[in-house]
Amino acid sequence: MVAKRVGFLLAVVLLLALAACNLPQATPVPVATAVQATLTAIVGHGGGNQPTPGMAGTPQGTAGPSGSAMVPSAQPGGATPTATGGTPTPATGTIEGLVWQDLCTTTGDAASPTPGPNCKQYPEIGYAGDGVHQDEEPAMSGVEVSLASGECPGEPFLSVTTDEQGHYAFPNLAPGTYCVSIDPYQPPNAGRFLAGEWTAPGVKTGFRQVVVRAGETVEVGFGWFPWTHCDNRAKFVSENYPDGSEVTPGDPFTKEWVLENTGTCPWTKNYALVHTDGELLGAPDRVPLTETVPPGGQVTLKVKFVAPTTPGTYRSEWRLEDPKGDRFGPGKQGEGSVWVEIKVPEVVATLNLGAPSVTDPMNSAARWYLLDTADARFEMGGGKLLLHALTPGMLDSWALSSYPPLGDGFIEATFITGNTCTGLDRYGLIVRAPDPTQGIVIEFSCDGRYRIYIWDGSNYTALHRWAHGAGIHAGPNQTNRMGVWLEGNTIKLYANRVLLASVSQSRYSAAGKFGLVIASEKTANFTVAVDEVDYWTSLP
Repeated sequence: MVAKRVGFLLAVVLLLALAACNLPQATPVPVATAVQATLTAIVGHGGGNQPTPGMAGTPQGTAGPSGSAMVPSAQPGGATPTATGGTPTPATGTIEGLVWQDLCTTTGDAASPTPGPNCKQYPEIGYAGDGVHQDEEPAMSGVEVSLASGECPGEPFLSVTTDEQGHYAFPNLAPGTYCVSIDPYQPPNAGRFLAGEWTAPGVKTGFRQVVVRAGETVEVGFGWFPWTHCDNRAKFVSENYPDGSEVTPGDPFTKEWVLENTGTCPWTKNYALVHTDGELLGAPDRVPLTETVPPGGQVTLKVKFVAPTTPGTYRSEWRLEDPKGDRFGPGKQGEGSVWVEIKVPEVVATLNLGAPSVTDPMNSAARWYLLDTADARFEMGGGKLLLHALTPGMLDSWALSSYPPLGDGFIEATFITGNTCTGLDRYGLIVRAPDPTQGIVIEFSCDGRYRIYIWDGSNYTALHRWAHGAGIHAGPNQTNRMGVWLEGNTIKLYANRVLLASVSQSRYSAAGKFGLVIASEKTANFTVAVDEVDYWTSLP
């Protein structure tokens, strides 16, 4: 009986086991995928939003200092990251802030004003806004804010524009150092800012260097204090075509003045340089500025003129004009002006000299001393006499010819500049020389100027200081004929038969030797070729 029960129980167990094998499989519980989603959200490639193999979805790039994207770091030992509870820490940060007008109103005398609410006194600018935004202070919309990587000032790689509430933001920034800045005087900001100064993020400082950390937001506010009044002041810095410069009749030329804005008003494109007195010389009477010049900045003002065809001295005066029509110029009170003053020489087509008494084609050194010193060397080459100034900054060097002394007469030398010819690199003639140590030196420079002076062996006496000369062909690879008229105490200088100057002196009036002169200001081995020398022993 017991055996039968045991057998029955074994049969039941067997049947139950077989039944269990035929039951349906249970569905597996899904594994959490939060880590994969988080990784997908921060994986990116600097070139754009291309899917990353092996990961679902489209990666979202994260802005970094160089414009590249953030890539998650590998786990130690190559382990696969696992999901943890809570919200993952963002791997990026944000810079944001507000741009507003930082107002301050004062009453009373300008010398000792009484400040109103929200004013602060600064050593640099006096009373201005306090650098803290108040609800009643207006926001500035449409202002471009720039972002650069690394230390300030940096090179901006990203910019945003403030919204209607004056707010801006640079989100999704990779951790690192950045420079956030606003330039109030350059487009598109020029015109949005009244004359004024920054009070935030710093006094007279429109930039701030910040460090962005993952998960953090850095706030940088920009407060602009608009002046209730600003001053127009200018300082003269430099110019070309100094007074007395000679310009060939009918030639166009461009006068340039460099001015510094020493006032508190920015000179916007609504400012202009206007003609106020003297000859207009073919220029427009009003030349608008082409850029905004902030206080402390400099600008080169250019006006295109045309020299008159009638010989004489001409002057044209100009002043700056603001949008209200008020005019000013250099000077403590803005009372000055800038001007151009030129001399138009008489152009002589012919001197009626006839044939020269002597013509030297310069294909032989038979009549010329070949100078050879540490600073200068003369030599024959290519059918010409070559003058070499070897040392930049050297003094004038010359050598006399063996031709008979020249009294009253006219001498003309043809010079050809070499491949390098700049500034006061110079060349010319020495005349009326009683011996090699003294005489009258006449020179052309590579920048188109000329001068005449006496050297008596130990002392320099200027007869005509450096001045721009009409008819001188400036620069390298140019041909110039220098002509010198000698008549008693009078010396006339010509460039390519254009009269440059007439001077008088009594130190060297007798007949004297003549020779060639060379010197360098900046060019090593400055070279000029002498192609021909002619002279006339009698004048018409």
